[in-house]
Amino acid sequence: MQILFKRLSPDVPIPEYKTAGAVAFDIAVPKGGVIQPGETKFFSTGLVIKVPDGYVLLVAPRSSNAKKQIRMGNSIGLIDQDYCGPTDELKLALNNFGSEPYTVKDGERIAQSMIVPIAKGEFIETADLGTPDRGGFGSTG
Repeated sequence: MQILFKRLSPDVPIPEYKTAGAVAFDIAVPKGGVIQPGETKFFSTGLVIKVPDGYVLLVAPRSSNAKKQIRMGNSIGLIDQDYCGPTDELKLALNNFGSEPYTVKDGERIAQSMIVPIAKGEFIETADLGTPDRGGFGSTG
């Protein structure tokens, strides 16, 4: 599958799969910055990505973010297939949950993304779903 993308400047790192078995490609930020403890800061990726019809782009934190004590502000990002205007740049919100400032380096990979097929359903309201209650949080022990 080909993924069309646009770099908003020539210094923007091109997304890449780091290994042959990787299911997600890394996203780096061209320009880093310092995130103070408790602060959430937005970082530009300099990328506009055209998500193919019938797919969604999932943006997740890299596993190494936990040891750096940073996390994405919205946990998992969902990029719809119609978010692809000329300036619809992918941006990442990072939160520093540690006790020390964290410096994001220029070119640092801070997120990973997957192109995933979607299925849309038709909502039909009903009074009886035909299944018993399961109990919710902690119901299985």
